[in-house]
Formats: sequence, C-alpha cells, structure tokens
Amino acid sequence: MIPTLRSLPDPEALAAELGTRYRLGFTSCTLLRSLVNDVYELATDNARYVLKLYRYDGRGPDEIRWETGLSEHLRASGVLAPMVVPLPDGDTVGLLETPEGPRPFTLLGYVEGTKPRPPFTDEVYADFGRQLAAFHDAADNYTSPYYRPPADLVHRLDRPLEEILVVDSTEENLLRSLAGAVRNNLAQYSKAGTCHGDVTMDNVLLTEQGLLLLDFDLAAVGPLAADFGGVATTPHWDAFKAGYAARRPITSEDEAAIPYLQVAGRIFNLYFHLVDKPRWRGAESRDEGWAAAELDGLRAAAAVLL
Repeated sequence: MIPTLRSLPDPEALAAELGTRYRLGFTSCTLLRSLVNDVYELATDNARYVLKLYRYDGRGPDEIRWETGLSEHLRASGVLAPMVVPLPDGDTVGLLETPEGPRPFTLLGYVEGTKPRPPFTDEVYADFGRQLAAFHDAADNYTSPYYRPPADLVHRLDRPLEEILVVDSTEENLLRSLAGAVRNNLAQYSKAGTCHGDVTMDNVLLTEQGLLLLDFDLAAVGPLAADFGGVATTPHWDAFKAGYAARRPITSEDEAAIPYLQVAGRIFNLYFHLVDKPRWRGAESRDEGWAAAELDGLRAAAAVLL
C-alpha cells in the first residue's frame, strides 16, 4: 500500500464508529470543513455535536488534552466556551485508525448561534474586547499536566522562518531584518499568559448567552499582546480596547509590542501558506493569494519598523 498523507473518512462510517465509542446513537454525520483539521457535525435524535478530527502529523493527544482542559477550565470559570464531551472512560481525546496512522479526535457540544457578518459595529467589537479580557482573566490561572509547545518566538518566529527560507529565499534579507527587529524590540516585553492565538471575527459566535470565542487550536502560553494584533488593524480597535479595558488594562507596553508581534504573526502565517498547507493541499495553493498578502503586509511593516 502506498503511504497516505491525508485521508478523508466517510461520514456514514464515522458516525457508526463514533456512535460505538461514545455510546451515542448518531443518526447523521456531515463534513463541515476540511483544512488543517476535519470538522464534522454529528447528530442524535435529540442533540447535535461537533467532531474535530485532527490531522495525523499535527497535534499529539497530550497537546489536545491541554486544549480540552483549557475549554473545561474556561467553562468552570464562567466564560462561554464549547462543552467537551468525554469518552466513557473519561478521556477527552480518542484515536481513529486511518490509512496514514492514528488521528486524534475530540467531541464538543454543538453551540447554537450565528457568526457576526460585516459591516461590523463598535458595539460588537466592544463585546469582543470584554470577552477576550474574560478569557485572559480565566486563563491566567490555568494549569495542565499536559504539555503544549509555547507560542514563543522560537516556535512562532525562528523555526517557521528557517523552513520558509528552505522553500523560498527570495525575501531572505527582508524577513531576517524583520525577525531581528522583533527580537530586539520584544527583549524586555514580559507580559505572558495563555493566549487564544487566533483572535478574529472568524472565531466568534453570537449566542443567546452572549459572545463566545471558538477554536483553541492555536492557544498556548505566549505574549498576551499577540492576541491584539489582528484587531488592532481594524477601524474598531478603540472600541475593542474600551471593552477589554473595562475588565483589565491594555498597557503602553502592550501597545508598543503589538507591531512587532504582528510581524511574528505574519511570518508564522507565511510559513503556513508556503510550507505547511502545500503538503496536503498541493503546491498550487501557494498561488491562492494568501502568501502574497502576508508578504505585502511584511513589506509595509518594514517601511515603518526598519
């Protein structure tokens, strides 16, 4: 048999297998999306669930147990987060045998709600700020017996940069100069904690109970100001800051760090689009425009920061 990089399980077979594993009578299974991980909606006669099937060469089971533990900790702290559904033995992570090897999975309760749609308002962004502050407050005292690599500059800047340059070295001088500026200017920034890692409107759900943050796949311990980078580029940054500051401060130190953490974030995203994604989406995915947009953003940052 030829080794497989990425398989896509059949939904009907998946429902049968997981119904046995969870002792639930799943009546339907629908693939919602397939990108970094595969996400399915499962349903019984009276409940709906979301299955997250991680890719084979991605997060290990203990890294995912760190993630499910964070979700449970947030809920116990009164922060809206998806409910993790454990297996009968109490474990929150299972393994599915696939052609490429064992792939971890988790099951979450389905959350009723809607995604915010443009045009966005200051009111929505103020709520977003308040909810991220609640996330940071609760996550400040999160501990886990399981290890997840931190979102530090080694994992989110240095290693991705070296892999980018193996694939494409045409912008090496630009990228190395920016990486040096990031390191020099963040040397004294010490405000670290558990970050969400992907704070965008794509990961927000409006529910009857309030705004809920989704997707902790990139959550890790790292510089807290990194969670402000995406929002700071929007015209609603002041509204977001006001909402966040109603619960906890955004300091001048945080604001000074944001442009450099944005650069680190762009280099990490560039790695995803040039190196990681093409492994399972094909080399043509490099020409979808995402990598070019990140490079344009890095050039613009260089004009200001270098």
